[in-house]
Amino acid sequence: MIMRKRTIYPLILPSVIIILSAVLVWRWHELLVLVGDGNKVHALLIVFPIFPYIILFVGIFMGWRYNNAGLMLASLALVLSYTGVSMNANNNSTGEDINYSVSLAVAFLLPLNLASFAMMTKRRIFTTVGIISLVLVLVQCFTVLLFCYPQGEMSAQLIAKINYYLPWLANNISDSSLWVSSILSYNYFIIIENMAVPSIIAFSLALVFVLAYFIHTRDIMVGGFFLALVALLLGFAANDLDPAVTFYFMAAGLVLIVTAVEASFSMAYIDELTGLPGRRSLNDTLFNLGKKYAIAMIDVDHFKKFNDTYGHETGDEVLKMIAGKLERISGGAKTFRYGGEEFTAIFPGKDAEASITYAEELRRAIESTPFVIRGNDRRRGEEDRTGKGKSSDQIEVTVTVSIGIASPELDLTDPETVLQAADKSLYKAKRGGRNRIAYELF
Repeated sequence: MIMRKRTIYPLILPSVIIILSAVLVWRWHELLVLVGDGNKVHALLIVFPIFPYIILFVGIFMGWRYNNAGLMLASLALVLSYTGVSMNANNNSTGEDINYSVSLAVAFLLPLNLASFAMMTKRRIFTTVGIISLVLVLVQCFTVLLFCYPQGEMSAQLIAKINYYLPWLANNISDSSLWVSSILSYNYFIIIENMAVPSIIAFSLALVFVLAYFIHTRDIMVGGFFLALVALLLGFAANDLDPAVTFYFMAAGLVLIVTAVEASFSMAYIDELTGLPGRRSLNDTLFNLGKKYAIAMIDVDHFKKFNDTYGHETGDEVLKMIAGKLERISGGAKTFRYGGEEFTAIFPGKDAEASITYAEELRRAIESTPFVIRGNDRRRGEEDRTGKGKSSDQIEVTVTVSIGIASPELDLTDPETVLQAADKSLYKAKRGGRNRIAYELF
């Protein structure tokens, strides 16, 4: 449940964006017919291709503002790629002859770039890796223009200057342009219609790599990169590039922006270790509580001794186990990690006495769950609590919690005061022998 909330739920909206884009591409010509008015259709066709630029420049700004090298570089690569691909798509739709190698080069290079940028979502922009990656993106852009679009104004002027100083190099560029075009357009044993084999290979490698990296890291933004690659693949494989390029590049940019926002929210409000909402989320919930509620403070018994005996990694596994139990607590409780080995559960609409039943179910569920520690997880030279010594491969220990509950009564409904009262009740439970519940009424 925790894993779904952390990694799957934030990707639902990006997936909907891609599905909606696919539907719009499919029904695009019918939508234009529905608009009816020729002037409105003409205005829409002029304005609509600008939307991806707006979205992608927002992505660049967010990447710079969040100091997220992966987001900024990916948005920049998408802007440059969209410019090249849309130029070819628009000219092809009007019947003009233009070098299609630009689109072929973009379809090959873009997925490989996004796969590499997916590993940079935690990196800052102004680092050695970030600056080198930025330079490589610009070098790729320059190379594509030079070898794949030599008849372009910029490329023609550059080749003319090269021809003046280094005529042999200019001739090689001209010959290489034909060779590059033939390689990129190779379509023998074609798998996907409208896509050349090099592009299919590049997308396949990028998708497999990013998916594996997402499964390994469970990073929301990496999942966004995977979905952005899916959107771009649909765009390049479409029969009609003209609307598909605009819709799917726009979708890819939106997916990256949405997942960046989700990742930022997760960092601010979700505890990274347990997946439960953290202290900031708890404060927001306290601020919006009604007059009737109960707050339970939960603390792991003897946690420091547990960490000292078995190590912090095993202690982290204990906290994850308890978080999993809290996720399944009944009574409509909202659960949070308060800090360290302490957790909080809020029962809206219930008083302390009514909440005791649910808290007791939680306490028993934790107490009755065997926690197995492998032999190599224990500190060397330490004997386990079972007395079997360090020779056993694994041991089974019992984890327990103490719980303090408080609920407001009469006019004393300030949530912070009730939270402090629940904390006092918790210490009463610990002084009473631990593995028990204590509560206070106000």
